Amino acid sequence: MVDLLKRLEEELDEYTHSERQIALFLLNNREMIPFETATSIAARLDVSSVTVGRFCRMLGFRHFRDLKEHLRGSANLPWLAGDDFQEFLKGFTDSDKRRKTLEREIELLVSVYERSQNAVWRDAIAQIAASKRVQIIGFQTERGIATLLAHQLQYVRPGVELVEGASGNYVDILLEDPKDRCLIIVDIRRYSRKSQALAKKAKQAGLPLIIITDTLCDWAAHYTKHVLTADADGYLFWHSAVPMVGLVNLLVNDVVGHSGGRDVEQRLEDVSQLYEEFTGFVRTPRNKSGE
Repeated sequence: MVDLLKRLEEELDEYTHSERQIALFLLNNREMIPFETATSIAARLDVSSVTVGRFCRMLGFRHFRDLKEHLRGSANLPWLAGDDFQEFLKGFTDSDKRRKTLEREIELLVSVYERSQNAVWRDAIAQIAASKRVQIIGFQTERGIATLLAHQLQYVRPGVELVEGASGNYVDILLEDPKDRCLIIVDIRRYSRKSQALAKKAKQAGLPLIIITDTLCDWAAHYTKHVLTADADGYLFWHSAVPMVGLVNLLVNDVVGHSGGRDVEQRLEDVSQLYEEFTGFVRTPRNKSGE
């Protein structure tokens, strides 16, 4: 398995666009490969199953099933078994989209946790922790994810800014000294032209960049080595935000761990006190005895 994945990484730049999409899917979703077929991968990537089969034969396998057999012995499978989980699933029919989506969301969340163990993730955490100022911007529906990330980081550390980008020229990002700053861009397919253009400009400006996107994005790595991925496909009307929210939660957790608990604890106490003074919290009503 390691040899095959290493080969995909080394040959990635030599592949055609369709081949690169398939290779990226295999690299970033290795623990989900046993659940896939050539047809399901083709549907996810908007290519033909013939293209998937041709790619497998190029790698030396007869077909996708043969590739899966090669990986079966050493793949780290996200087993979903468990008495409580299986009992819960009995409430759904096999054709029910709820069950399929639930299983898929769990698989994708497992993938996020797996990738949070790699060097790319650790380097991105170190970059955020080392930056005195962190600017975060999201595009399309991922503006909500960017807002969630910014607001959570603002609780645990200073110098975090959510960039709205309403002006359309991003001068607050591109025309300031890049020293002690980093930029986080959040976007998934179909990718906004603005996110790619901003990534290109940030690289040219020497601004450290982290891109949070899906596993099929084949342009982010051209602008930064800090590419953090989470997929969002499913069987409901709208794509699931669960994997991306899981990524945000892990990211904030690891930034706290890298920064040290004492400073974060003091900041949370200070933030809580300010919130109490200016806004306040819901109080539990007292009983008649005054307790």
